Amino acid sequence: MIEGGDPVPDEVHVIDLLGDELTLARAQIDAGQFGLAEGTLRRRLAWREAEGFGTDDEADALRALLAESLWRQYRPAAARAVVDAIRASSPQRRLPMTLMIEAEALAAAGEPDRAAGAMERVIAGIGVDAAFELGRGVPGGLRWPLPSDLSPVAPRAAQAPWAAPADSEAEPVPGSRTAGGRSRMEEARVAYVAGDLARGDAEMSIAVRFDQALASDGVTILEPTLGGQPAPDRLLLYGDLLRAAGREVEANRAYDRAAGQRS
Repeated sequence: MIEGGDPVPDEVHVIDLLGDELTLARAQIDAGQFGLAEGTLRRRLAWREAEGFGTDDEADALRALLAESLWRQYRPAAARAVVDAIRASSPQRRLPMTLMIEAEALAAAGEPDRAAGAMERVIAGIGVDAAFELGRGVPGGLRWPLPSDLSPVAPRAAQAPWAAPADSEAEPVPGSRTAGGRSRMEEARVAYVAGDLARGDAEMSIAVRFDQALASDGVTILEPTLGGQPAPDRLLLYGDLLRAAGREVEANRAYDRAAGQRS
Protein backbone atom coordinates (compact mmCIF):
# COMPACT_ATOMS: atom_id res chain seq x y z
CA MET A 1 0.00 0.00 0.00
CA ILE A 2 1.06 3.63 -0.56
CA GLU A 3 -0.05 6.76 1.33
CA GLY A 4 -3.72 7.32 0.58
CA GLY A 5 -4.57 3.64 0.52
CA ASP A 6 -4.00 2.91 -3.20
CA PRO A 7 -2.39 -0.49 -3.91
CA VAL A 8 1.05 -0.67 -5.52
CA PRO A 9 0.73 -2.35 -8.93
CA ASP A 10 2.55 -5.66 -9.23
CA GLU A 11 5.75 -5.56 -11.27
CA VAL A 12 5.40 -7.36 -14.59
CA HIS A 13 8.05 -10.01 -15.32
CA VAL A 14 8.57 -11.35 -18.85
CA ILE A 15 10.10 -14.81 -19.06
CA ASP A 16 11.67 -15.90 -22.34
CA LEU A 17 10.56 -19.51 -22.12
CA LEU A 18 11.98 -20.44 -25.52
CA GLY A 19 15.45 -19.23 -24.61
CA ASP A 20 15.25 -21.08 -21.31
CA GLU A 21 14.18 -24.32 -22.99
CA LEU A 22 16.83 -24.08 -25.70
CA THR A 23 19.45 -23.50 -22.99
CA LEU A 24 18.04 -26.38 -20.94
CA ALA A 25 18.03 -28.74 -23.92
CA ARG A 26 21.60 -27.72 -24.83
CA ALA A 27 22.71 -28.40 -21.26
CA GLN A 28 20.94 -31.77 -21.26
CA ILE A 29 22.67 -32.79 -24.50
CA ASP A 30 26.06 -31.68 -23.16
CA ALA A 31 25.41 -33.74 -20.02
CA GLY A 32 24.58 -36.84 -22.08
CA GLN A 33 20.87 -36.72 -21.16
CA PHE A 34 19.72 -37.08 -24.74
CA GLY A 35 16.30 -38.55 -23.95
CA LEU A 36 15.49 -35.69 -21.58
CA ALA A 37 16.59 -33.17 -24.19
CA GLU A 38 14.34 -34.84 -26.76
CA GLY A 39 11.36 -34.54 -24.41
CA THR A 40 12.10 -30.87 -23.66
CA LEU A 41 12.36 -30.00 -27.33
CA ARG A 42 9.34 -32.01 -28.48
CA ARG A 43 7.10 -30.40 -25.85
CA ARG A 44 8.16 -26.92 -26.91
CA LEU A 45 7.78 -27.70 -30.60
CA ALA A 46 4.32 -29.16 -30.02
CA TRP A 47 3.27 -26.00 -28.19
CA ARG A 48 4.59 -23.72 -30.94
CA GLU A 49 2.94 -25.76 -33.69
CA ALA A 50 -0.37 -25.67 -31.80
CA GLU A 51 -0.05 -21.88 -31.61
CA GLY A 52 0.70 -21.65 -35.35
CA PHE A 53 4.42 -20.83 -35.07
CA GLY A 54 5.87 -24.06 -36.45
CA THR A 55 7.72 -22.57 -39.44
CA ASP A 56 9.88 -19.75 -38.09
CA ASP A 57 13.49 -19.26 -36.97
CA GLU A 58 12.77 -20.39 -33.42
CA ALA A 59 11.14 -23.61 -34.59
CA ASP A 60 14.13 -24.29 -36.85
CA ALA A 61 16.48 -23.83 -33.87
CA LEU A 62 14.41 -26.28 -31.83
CA ARG A 63 14.46 -28.82 -34.66
CA ALA A 64 18.23 -28.51 -35.09
CA LEU A 65 18.75 -29.38 -31.43
CA LEU A 66 16.13 -32.14 -31.60
CA ALA A 67 17.95 -33.69 -34.57
CA GLU A 68 21.19 -33.66 -32.58
CA SER A 69 19.55 -35.32 -29.57
CA LEU A 70 18.11 -38.07 -31.80
CA TRP A 71 21.39 -38.63 -33.62
CA ARG A 72 23.27 -38.97 -30.34
CA GLN A 73 20.76 -41.69 -29.40
CA TYR A 74 21.90 -43.60 -32.54
CA ARG A 75 18.65 -42.84 -34.41
CA PRO A 76 19.97 -41.39 -37.70
CA ALA A 77 16.77 -41.95 -39.70
CA ALA A 78 14.67 -40.03 -37.15
CA ALA A 79 17.31 -37.30 -37.00
CA ARG A 80 17.29 -36.93 -40.79
CA ALA A 81 13.49 -36.58 -40.82
CA VAL A 82 13.79 -33.70 -38.34
CA VAL A 83 16.57 -32.05 -40.38
CA ASP A 84 14.40 -32.28 -43.50
CA ALA A 85 11.66 -30.40 -41.61
CA ILE A 86 14.00 -27.41 -41.15
CA ARG A 87 13.38 -24.80 -43.84
CA ALA A 88 15.91 -24.93 -46.68
CA SER A 89 16.53 -21.17 -46.32
CA SER A 90 17.20 -21.35 -42.58
CA PRO A 91 20.74 -20.75 -41.24
CA GLN A 92 20.14 -23.76 -38.97
CA ARG A 93 20.24 -25.96 -42.09
CA ARG A 94 23.83 -24.86 -42.76
CA LEU A 95 25.22 -25.32 -39.25
CA PRO A 96 28.18 -27.75 -39.09
CA MET A 97 26.28 -29.99 -36.66
CA THR A 98 23.22 -30.12 -38.91
CA LEU A 99 25.37 -30.98 -41.94
CA MET A 100 27.19 -33.61 -39.87
CA ILE A 101 23.87 -35.24 -38.90
CA GLU A 102 22.70 -35.17 -42.51
CA ALA A 103 25.96 -36.74 -43.70
CA GLU A 104 25.81 -39.55 -41.15
CA ALA A 105 22.11 -40.16 -41.89
CA LEU A 106 22.85 -40.40 -45.62
CA ALA A 107 25.68 -42.84 -44.92
CA ALA A 108 23.38 -44.96 -42.74
CA ALA A 109 20.79 -44.95 -45.55
CA GLY A 110 23.32 -46.30 -48.07
CA GLU A 111 24.02 -43.03 -49.94
CA PRO A 112 27.81 -42.73 -49.54
CA ASP A 113 28.43 -40.16 -52.29
CA ARG A 114 25.87 -37.67 -50.96
CA ALA A 115 27.09 -38.35 -47.43
CA ALA A 116 30.67 -37.56 -48.40
CA GLY A 117 29.54 -34.36 -50.12
CA ALA A 118 27.74 -33.15 -47.00
CA MET A 119 30.70 -34.11 -44.82
CA GLU A 120 33.15 -32.26 -47.02
CA ARG A 121 31.10 -29.10 -46.56
CA VAL A 122 31.54 -29.48 -42.81
CA ILE A 123 35.28 -29.98 -43.17
CA ALA A 124 35.60 -27.04 -45.55
CA GLY A 125 33.97 -24.84 -42.93
CA ILE A 126 35.59 -25.94 -39.67
CA GLY A 127 38.39 -28.39 -40.50
CA VAL A 128 38.87 -32.12 -39.93
CA ASP A 129 39.75 -31.94 -36.22
CA ALA A 130 36.76 -29.77 -35.30
CA ALA A 131 34.45 -31.94 -37.41
CA PHE A 132 35.69 -35.07 -35.65
CA GLU A 133 35.17 -33.38 -32.28
CA LEU A 134 31.53 -32.66 -33.14
CA GLY A 135 30.83 -36.40 -33.18
CA ARG A 136 32.19 -36.91 -29.65
CA GLY A 137 32.22 -40.68 -29.90
CA VAL A 138 28.99 -41.25 -31.84
CA PRO A 139 29.62 -44.19 -34.21
CA GLY A 140 28.96 -43.40 -37.86
CA GLY A 141 29.21 -44.75 -41.38
CA LEU A 142 31.72 -42.22 -42.73
CA ARG A 143 35.41 -42.91 -43.18
CA TRP A 144 37.98 -40.56 -41.73
CA PRO A 145 39.88 -38.54 -42.72
CA LEU A 146 38.10 -36.72 -45.50
CA PRO A 147 38.04 -34.84 -47.93
CA SER A 148 37.68 -37.07 -50.96
CA ASP A 149 41.21 -36.57 -52.28
CA LEU A 150 42.33 -38.77 -49.35
CA SER A 151 39.77 -41.47 -50.25
CA PRO A 152 40.02 -44.11 -53.00
CA VAL A 153 39.08 -42.78 -56.43
CA ALA A 154 35.86 -44.33 -57.70
CA PRO A 155 35.73 -45.67 -61.28
CA ARG A 156 34.57 -43.04 -63.71
CA ALA A 157 31.58 -43.48 -65.99
CA ALA A 158 31.54 -43.08 -69.77
CA GLN A 159 32.90 -39.84 -71.14
CA ALA A 160 30.37 -37.00 -71.13
CA PRO A 161 29.82 -34.87 -74.25
CA TRP A 162 31.42 -31.83 -72.60
CA ALA A 163 34.61 -33.71 -71.61
CA ALA A 164 37.93 -33.31 -73.43
CA PRO A 165 38.78 -35.95 -76.09
CA ALA A 166 40.27 -39.11 -74.63
CA ASP A 167 43.49 -38.76 -76.61
CA SER A 168 44.15 -35.21 -75.41
CA GLU A 169 46.60 -34.45 -72.64
CA ALA A 170 44.13 -33.47 -69.97
CA GLU A 171 45.41 -32.56 -66.53
CA PRO A 172 44.32 -34.82 -63.66
CA VAL A 173 41.26 -33.58 -61.78
CA PRO A 174 42.29 -32.58 -58.24
CA GLY A 175 40.24 -33.57 -55.22
CA SER A 176 39.15 -29.96 -54.77
CA ARG A 177 37.12 -30.23 -57.99
CA THR A 178 35.28 -33.27 -56.65
CA ALA A 179 34.56 -31.41 -53.42
CA GLY A 180 33.40 -28.40 -55.42
CA GLY A 181 31.16 -30.61 -57.54
CA ARG A 182 29.56 -32.19 -54.50
CA SER A 183 29.01 -28.78 -52.97
CA ARG A 184 27.33 -27.58 -56.17
CA MET A 185 25.18 -30.71 -56.27
CA GLU A 186 24.04 -30.09 -52.70
CA GLU A 187 23.14 -26.52 -53.70
CA ALA A 188 21.13 -27.95 -56.59
CA ARG A 189 19.25 -30.25 -54.21
CA VAL A 190 18.44 -27.32 -51.90
CA ALA A 191 17.23 -25.25 -54.88
CA TYR A 192 14.97 -28.07 -56.09
CA VAL A 193 13.47 -28.45 -52.62
CA ALA A 194 12.76 -24.69 -52.63
CA GLY A 195 11.09 -24.98 -56.05
CA ASP A 196 13.78 -22.98 -57.90
CA LEU A 197 14.26 -25.32 -60.88
CA ALA A 198 16.33 -22.87 -62.96
CA ARG A 199 18.90 -22.40 -60.22
CA GLY A 200 18.90 -26.12 -59.45
CA ASP A 201 19.57 -27.00 -63.10
CA ALA A 202 22.40 -24.45 -63.29
CA GLU A 203 24.07 -25.81 -60.15
CA MET A 204 23.60 -29.41 -61.36
CA SER A 205 25.16 -28.65 -64.73
CA ILE A 206 28.22 -27.11 -63.06
CA ALA A 207 28.48 -29.96 -60.52
CA VAL A 208 28.85 -32.64 -63.19
CA ARG A 209 31.30 -30.54 -65.13
CA PHE A 210 33.45 -30.49 -62.00
CA ASP A 211 33.34 -34.28 -61.70
CA GLN A 212 31.55 -36.65 -64.10
CA ALA A 213 31.54 -39.39 -61.45
CA LEU A 214 28.76 -37.44 -59.70
CA ALA A 215 26.40 -37.97 -62.64
CA SER A 216 24.63 -40.96 -61.10
CA ASP A 217 23.85 -38.92 -57.99
CA GLY A 218 22.68 -36.10 -60.23
CA VAL A 219 20.21 -38.39 -62.01
CA THR A 220 18.75 -39.45 -58.66
CA ILE A 221 18.32 -35.83 -57.53
CA LEU A 222 17.00 -34.47 -60.84
CA GLU A 223 14.51 -37.21 -61.77
CA PRO A 224 11.84 -36.38 -59.13
CA THR A 225 11.73 -32.76 -60.36
CA LEU A 226 11.00 -33.54 -64.03
CA GLY A 227 7.24 -34.03 -63.74
CA GLY A 228 5.07 -35.24 -66.59
CA GLN A 229 6.09 -32.71 -69.27
CA PRO A 230 9.56 -31.28 -68.62
CA ALA A 231 10.94 -28.50 -70.79
CA PRO A 232 13.34 -29.53 -73.58
CA ASP A 233 16.33 -27.88 -71.88
CA ARG A 234 15.69 -29.93 -68.75
CA LEU A 235 15.44 -33.11 -70.80
CA LEU A 236 18.78 -32.31 -72.43
CA LEU A 237 20.40 -31.85 -69.02
CA TYR A 238 18.80 -35.13 -67.88
CA GLY A 239 20.16 -36.87 -70.98
CA ASP A 240 23.66 -35.52 -70.35
CA LEU A 241 23.56 -36.84 -66.79
CA LEU A 242 22.37 -40.26 -67.97
CA ARG A 243 25.09 -40.46 -70.61
CA ALA A 244 27.79 -39.47 -68.13
CA ALA A 245 26.46 -42.19 -65.80
CA GLY A 246 26.84 -44.77 -68.58
CA ARG A 247 23.10 -45.12 -69.28
CA GLU A 248 23.31 -44.49 -73.02
CA VAL A 249 19.94 -45.96 -74.06
CA GLU A 250 18.01 -43.88 -71.53
CA ALA A 251 20.02 -40.79 -72.47
CA ASN A 252 19.04 -41.19 -76.13
CA ARG A 253 15.38 -41.47 -75.14
CA ALA A 254 15.64 -38.19 -73.24
CA TYR A 255 17.32 -36.52 -76.25
CA ASP A 256 14.64 -37.87 -78.64
CA ARG A 257 11.90 -36.61 -76.36
CA ALA A 258 13.50 -33.16 -76.18
CA ALA A 259 13.86 -33.07 -79.99
CA GLY A 260 10.21 -34.08 -80.41
CA GLN A 261 9.06 -31.20 -78.23
CA ARG A 262 11.12 -28.69 -80.19
CA SER A 263 10.07 -29.86 -83.65
